[in-house]
Order: sequence, then structure tokens, then C-alpha cells
Amino acid sequence: MKKALVNHPLGVYPDFRRLFAGRVVSAVGDKFFAIAIAWWVLSGAGEHGKFHLGMIMAMTFLPVVLFGPFFGALVDRSDKRLSMLWADAARLLLVLALGLLTWSGRLELWMLYGLCFMIAGFGPMFEASVSSSLLRLTSEEHLGAATAADSSVMQLSSVFGSALGSVLIAALGAAGAFFFNSFTYALSFLAVWTISSDMSARRGGQAPYFDELKAGLRYIAGNKPLLALLLSFAALNFFVGPILILIPMIVKFVVNGSVRWLAVFETFFAAGSALAAIAMSFKSGYRNIYGWFFASVVAVGLPFLGLYFTADRLHICALLFLVGAALGTGNAVALTLFQRTVPEEMKGRFFSALTTVSYAVLPLTFMLNGLLAESRSVGFSVLLNACGVLALSALVLLIPRLVYGEDK
Repeated sequence: MKKALVNHPLGVYPDFRRLFAGRVVSAVGDKFFAIAIAWWVLSGAGEHGKFHLGMIMAMTFLPVVLFGPFFGALVDRSDKRLSMLWADAARLLLVLALGLLTWSGRLELWMLYGLCFMIAGFGPMFEASVSSSLLRLTSEEHLGAATAADSSVMQLSSVFGSALGSVLIAALGAAGAFFFNSFTYALSFLAVWTISSDMSARRGGQAPYFDELKAGLRYIAGNKPLLALLLSFAALNFFVGPILILIPMIVKFVVNGSVRWLAVFETFFAAGSALAAIAMSFKSGYRNIYGWFFASVVAVGLPFLGLYFTADRLHICALLFLVGAALGTGNAVALTLFQRTVPEEMKGRFFSALTTVSYAVLPLTFMLNGLLAESRSVGFSVLLNACGVLALSALVLLIPRLVYGEDK
């Protein structure tokens, strides 16, 4: 075990460790932000709170769809470190403005829509920069483990963010959560600033921006197995994504709990995902990656379906833990496959396209599930999405396979 820890990418590469630490801290703040917004909307938006929560969540993903492909080509021809710094600085100022508006009592629903859209707009730049930098910050030998470790950032930070979010909101209110989130972006900025590895764009024969953008799209469209897996991600996200708004709805309208139970449910969901992703980061290779991915999709759908049949809080905690663990496993496996098969010079564009296509369905599914929960019931929305996940698991067995060098 000691040897595994010493040889882990976080132990071997200081710059990767700095980036990881900065991402974890800022993502903890993001979780406080998400919990504060969800509870503020459900508690203060009146009888249409479910619909507005769906719309607000849609607004946070819409910029990814609109700007993601353009940021990908931009990142491939830019210094990744500077791109991360610009993204962190912009989000720091926007979240600070949101905190000030909330603290002064001037925040209105239309302002929240606009600020959430702008804050989310800088996410694709940061994430594409990170995804295209992992090989620079580590090595080919440690790339799979580094990918799994990086994929655990959101889940790991959600554990702490969910567990502490309700305490912070109860003590300082939504404004305090926003101020804290702004502070975490400052810490992330400082962590990225200390990275010394060369993250500049590769020089030599750089094509015009739009030529590079089109080349990236042609590469993805021309690689049928890659395109098939990418589209499968999008279809899966359509049915899995709504869990982000269903958890607060279950708390508010199914178990009649307080914001503390929202934190508890979010913590169990995030803990399952984080523990799975961390465990996968110690794995050097995979036998039958597509088999792993199929099993993880089935393992998401079954406990998701179980949420329809219970209102017991402890049962819900256990089911959310299992859903999170399956998602963490599947995400780590698939991202490792992408890291090993996509050329480095294409990674910025590919991972932006992956994020864009996967997130393109989220605004629609958030709005649809907000309307379904309001017009039918929260349980109906849970049932529909769980059945969709199970039906889509068969796609993994039918799509063409990517060829990868590692088969351990």
C-alpha cells in the first residue's frame, strides 16, 4: 500500500499535485454554491420553484454548449496555465458580485439567471485546459492513474462541500456560501500560478483558428467508434443528469427534510463517486474497458430505480451512494480510454467537444424534468430517468469499439 501511494501521480508529480489541490478547493466552493442556489430557489421562488430550479440548472450548462467547441480550439493553441488563470479570475469576480447582491438583499431571480450563465461560461475554458494538460504534468506511464485521480476531483470535493454546505448556509446564509466560493477561486488561482511545468502551445506551423476548429470536428466525425461513444455519453447524461435537481426535490417534497438532509443526501452520492474514482486511480490498466463501462451503467440504473420505491431516508442514502459509486467507476474508465486514444494535439478540441455534446442535453432534460416534477410528481421523474438509464446500457454492447494499446 505504501509503495502504491509513493508511486501515485499525486506523490510523484508536484505540479499535478498543485493543480489537483486547487481544483479540489474550488470545487468544494462550487458545491456550497450549488446547494445555496438550489435551496434559495426552492424556498423563495414560490409554487413554481421546481420549474425555476430546472431552468437555473439549465442556465449553468447552456454556456458549455454554446462556447465549449470554441474554447477547445483556443486552448489547443494557447498556454494552458494562462487559460486556467483567466478562467479562475473571471469566476472569482462574478461569484463575488453575486455574493454582494445577495448580502445587500438586491438579488432578484433574473439577476441569478444572468450571473449563473456568465459564471458557467468560463468553465469550459478551465476544464479543457486541465484535460489537455494531464500528459504534460505527469507521464505516459501514469496517465491512466492521473486521469482517474483528476476525475475524482468533483466527487471528492462534493463530499466535503455537501457535508459542510448546510452548516455554512445555516451560519452565514446564501451570501456567505457565495463569498466562500469566491475565496476558493482565489486559492485555485494561486495553486495554478505556482505550476512551473511548460504548458504553452506546441510551436510550429499553427493553422488559422477556424481551420483548427474544423480539423478537430473532422477528426471526431471521422472516427466512428469515438463518435459512437461520445454520443452514448450524451444519451446517458440525458437520463442521469436530472439527479442534480431530483436530490433537492426529494428532500423538499418526498421526505419533507431540511437543508441538512439535502447535505446528507448529496454527501452520500458524492462519497460513493469519490471512493470509486480514487480506487480506480490506483489501477494501472483494464481488461475489457467496454465491459467495465457496461457494468457501471447497469449499476447506475438499478439503485436509481430503487429511489422510486422508497421514502426512507436511510435507504435513500444507501441508494445514492451506489449510484455515485457506479458513476465514478464508469467516468474514470471512459476518460482513461479517451486519454489513451486521442492524440495530444487534439485533446483540447476533443474534450471540449465531449463536454459540449454531453452537456448539450442537460438544459433540455433539466427543463423537462422540472416540468414533469411540477405537473406529475418527483417520483414519476425518477422512474422515467431510471428506466432510461437501464435501456441505454445495451448501447454499450452494440456500439463499435475503440482500439487501444493497453489490455491488462
